[in-house]
Amino acid sequence: MTVLLVDDQIRILSGLISGLDWDALEVSSIRTATNAAQAKIILQEEHVDILLCDIEMPGENGLSLLRWARNRNMDFVCVFLTSHADFLYAKEAIQLNCFDYILQPARYDEIQATVARAIARVKDTSAVKELLHYGAIAKSQEAALFQNLFSDWSAGKELSISALQSVLQKLGRDLRPESQCFVIWGHLLRWHAEPWPTQDWVYALNNMVNEVYEDAQCGILPFSIDRTSLGWFIYAPQGDFPDTNTLLAPLNKAYLAISQHMPCDLAFYVSPVIPLKEINSQSALLLDAKQNNVLRESGIFCPTQHRDKLHMEKFLDTTQLRRWGLLLSQGLGPTVLEEALAYLDTLVETGEIDQRALRNFWIQFQQAALNAALAKEMDSHDLLQAIEQGDKAGSLQEIQAALRTLVECFPQAGQPSDNEKKLVEQIRGYVEDNLDQSLTVNDVATALFMNGDYLSRLFKSETGTSLKEYILQRKMEAARLLLTTTQLPVSVIASRLGYDNFSYFSQVYRRCMGISPSDERKKK
Repeated sequence: MTVLLVDDQIRILSGLISGLDWDALEVSSIRTATNAAQAKIILQEEHVDILLCDIEMPGENGLSLLRWARNRNMDFVCVFLTSHADFLYAKEAIQLNCFDYILQPARYDEIQATVARAIARVKDTSAVKELLHYGAIAKSQEAALFQNLFSDWSAGKELSISALQSVLQKLGRDLRPESQCFVIWGHLLRWHAEPWPTQDWVYALNNMVNEVYEDAQCGILPFSIDRTSLGWFIYAPQGDFPDTNTLLAPLNKAYLAISQHMPCDLAFYVSPVIPLKEINSQSALLLDAKQNNVLRESGIFCPTQHRDKLHMEKFLDTTQLRRWGLLLSQGLGPTVLEEALAYLDTLVETGEIDQRALRNFWIQFQQAALNAALAKEMDSHDLLQAIEQGDKAGSLQEIQAALRTLVECFPQAGQPSDNEKKLVEQIRGYVEDNLDQSLTVNDVATALFMNGDYLSRLFKSETGTSLKEYILQRKMEAARLLLTTTQLPVSVIASRLGYDNFSYFSQVYRRCMGISPSDERKKK
């Protein structure tokens, strides 16, 4: 397995080489390049399995490099590292079949996990690698048969279970009539910006849904429905899903990623888990759910058949959900928590509380939270952990605990977010550890995989002091400590704090402290 690392910063390349456990990843060869031109030479001379590349580089950037490679039919797996959460970057990366897009700063264990998934993708020998889009021709006769079967099924025609089993077997999926499965329909509702070409949005959507369910060890096969809808047939490879209560968690993760990278609203309709032999009962259910969404609401919906009438399990009032999302984004989480807990108490008092009610409350509440997080451009990591806690909850008490955890992910009004506070602490820690260096804002930004301008703005916003002033202040405070507690010559102290020019150090010290270094020492 060969990995090519491309970044114009030598320090970052060295950090990636030493920070990741390449032996554990079974990587036999690591090549490096500091610009696109060097990378092109390597790509032309030898086979590369994975490209781990910075986007922002002097001259030709990472996107241009990937475009050049794709035009030459180079099929390596690409992972981008960037300090810019730029939508246009994300869109073009998706169009160029980029595997993942890591926003810096990211911990080495997070980067390693992404590289591990990229390696798994390289090793994947799955027989079906369809690039679905409306009217696309399937790559194999069996895949085409599968598409045809589900096109008819989604239009209301009955499937022959034996014919479906036969096609699945040819695709390497050996399912019994009792094997558990379910179906997801995804419906594009509207665009918030210029619509993407059909091929682009279908590929992006299909890729994100496939990835999360493959990571969850589920079998998944996609199919197209119409110009605005895709479907996914999801099954248990071993016959039964380990825990049917966690099967929405991957879709929640995909929904968040889709909302971040695609400027559109989507509705997902999810069938109950059923044996394969009962799949014909689900097409009308999903079609009715789609048609009955007359308000064209986005989100995840779980329709069930209830007393011979379609019952859409979305109990809470839409206005209330939107209000909670708005309050969370405004830092009023305690109000949301109080009202949500009161709603659950009402279910208890009216005798409506059961597993289904809890499950659907959680589905709806997490949608409100996800929308609020997207509005605030929050890091999704902590949010997803809280959502998974609720997905696994089996009691009222566990749902209440998950509710508190999820609400606490949102900063309260007037408080900086946890992510911002952590980043400020990282900055301070790095400055303290490197006071002996000729330290600049860009040095700190590079070490933390961040953009210098963004880092400066964030630090000043959170502390009231510019990062440049803070670095200078800490150096001068350290100098005063050395001047008053040691007998080191002033020139040595200057050198220890990263100043090669003794005269310049003295000028800076006088400007900051109002006294010269030599006079400071005389005060002892």
